[in-house]
Amino acid sequence: MNEENTEHMSTDELQTMLVTLFGELPEPQLSRDSTALLCIDVQYMDAHPDYGLGARAKALGLQDKIGYYWSRLDELVLPNMQRVLAAAREAGIEVIHVRVASQTADGRDSTLRYKSLGLKTPRDTKEAQILPEVAPLDDEMVISKVTSSVFNSTNIDRVLRNLGIKNLIIMGVVTNGCVESSTRSAAELDYGTIVVEDATAAMAAQLHEHSILSMSYKDAVIKSSDQVVLALESLK
Repeated sequence: MNEENTEHMSTDELQTMLVTLFGELPEPQLSRDSTALLCIDVQYMDAHPDYGLGARAKALGLQDKIGYYWSRLDELVLPNMQRVLAAAREAGIEVIHVRVASQTADGRDSTLRYKSLGLKTPRDTKEAQILPEVAPLDDEMVISKVTSSVFNSTNIDRVLRNLGIKNLIIMGVVTNGCVESSTRSAAELDYGTIVVEDATAAMAAQLHEHSILSMSYKDAVIKSSDQVVLALESLK
């Protein structure tokens, strides 16, 4: 075997190889009663340049290094999230918001890993608030977590099953962190899962691209916001 020729493949070659090897995931069969939209961690802690991680990056002189992330959020992710949210609300499917937020005022219930990363995010702080562009409306649920995967530190699986949910449409930040972790958990619990590629973002382009590729052959069907909006409109 010539390892020199197989060690590095282009993204397209790798994707083709993975689909050939594993096949394609089945398309989730969306319906109004069995589908929920999951919006992950679009909060001041990690989605606003003046708070949380954004403020830390500025203090460390790294703001230019993650300029791509803020631009993608402002120009692509937030507008697309708004479009998908509007379509989901119009279609009458369940909209659930997820955020990193501890249950205590001092964050003492956060995991050791989140404490070490400076992500304990106490409740009722600015960093725990969801950005107004994609904030919850009316009776939409907000689930607080202290792990990357929302399934690991909350009762969301029970909530979803109580609601009769079998399919999840997932969007938010960051792609290679809480989005991917939550998507993998959902797939392993046998939810039909769609990730909205242009309504997610990571700190660097390669992190986003690698995460999307990793999820695409084993965890989720990857779709654009245009495709998801059309699918939601068809549920009316």
